[in-house]
Amino acid sequence: MAGSGLLAAPVRHGPTGVPSGEGRAARSRPPLPAAASGSRRLEAMSVPAATVECMRTSTRPAPHPQAAAAGPRVAHAPYRREPYIRCHTDELKVDGKAAAWTRTHVLVHWIDDDARAHNRWVPAAAVVRIPRDDSAWRDPYDDFAFYYGTSPQPAAPAR
Repeated sequence: MAGSGLLAAPVRHGPTGVPSGEGRAARSRPPLPAAASGSRRLEAMSVPAATVECMRTSTRPAPHPQAAAAGPRVAHAPYRREPYIRCHTDELKVDGKAAAWTRTHVLVHWIDDDARAHNRWVPAAAVVRIPRDDSAWRDPYDDFAFYYGTSPQPAAPAR
């Protein structure tokens, strides 16, 4: 195999960590500036020390550039305090809870007679808010005090 020419020359790395024989792009790359703190890690990242310090002390991540264009904002009620609603569309007539909503649509949650849970987005115009007592379906895990203000009084024992 010595005469086959398949053995490659040893790779030499330049100051940037890129092999120095990687073509014109590697040869024309300017050297990285030295960081103010002298840290090798900052040198390799080519990030000013002030920016790194700001990144360390930031408490909130920067918003995603496409966050505003991602779609409408979805609102939710606190857990187990979702409002009861009545939904009437061409194919759906059901009482349930509004699990989430936007300005134009509502996510309706209900459990059918076969004990299967359903969630469906419907137009907001097809939904009306109703009191819990008027609903044909009641969530057994409701926060009772939220809907009625006080917890029910226990029944007096029979004498």
